[in-house]
Amino acid sequence: MQRSTIAALGGLSDDALRRRIAGHPLQLHLYAALRREQRAVVAASAPREREPMMILAFARSAYRELVALLVGRDVLDSARDGEWTLRDLMSHAIAVELRYCEQVVWSAQRRSDEPLEIPAERLPCDRLTPPLPEFAEATDGATTRVLELLGRARLRTDERLADIPAASLDRPSLWGNTQVDVRERMHQIGAHLIEVVVQAEKMLAIDDSEARRIVRRIAAVRGMHEGLSDPREIKRLDMELEQLVRAGP
Repeated sequence: MQRSTIAALGGLSDDALRRRIAGHPLQLHLYAALRREQRAVVAASAPREREPMMILAFARSAYRELVALLVGRDVLDSARDGEWTLRDLMSHAIAVELRYCEQVVWSAQRRSDEPLEIPAERLPCDRLTPPLPEFAEATDGATTRVLELLGRARLRTDERLADIPAASLDRPSLWGNTQVDVRERMHQIGAHLIEVVVQAEKMLAIDDSEARRIVRRIAAVRGMHEGLSDPREIKRLDMELEQLVRAGP
């Protein structure tokens, strides 16, 4: 990964991240780049039968980073970005964790005659509010308790997805209106938690741009596989990052 590429992407403004490319904000393309790096780590280092657990390791790592960022800070209701408080963000993180788990399970286990989209009744909650009464304390609990609730949701994901057969990772899955494979849906679990970390850092007014925070994670994951991946894979990933540089203003 060229330092010039890192510098160019990390220097993108928040306005630049909102610029739409192929129908999606540039911000989402950066998170897609993060998922590609995660996939490269798994492809280079994990036996196929261990692939689901290796993918989930990225989510565990992101959760630990979030705990380290927030523990000891009593700011859930005061830290904010626009209309969202940090508590809103954490409630969203719990809800999405639970939803992603159910969506992966559905995609991996559904019969061929069942619809690609998960039935609405299989989803445990909406995207903003985790289910009651189990997660009721997310609305008024202290920081430590809310982190524990997210940890409970995370552990449930790990327990339910760890035994998914590797062959199921190639099955189709629906993410919004986009068809991806189960593998990509699982990689998004960790990528979304990194997004939560990045947004929490913004709310805490930690002095760094959003783009640089995302690019820092991309570079860190690159370090996990650059000594293991085929040079052609490294070149492909670099070219995709350089395309994002050219797409920026």
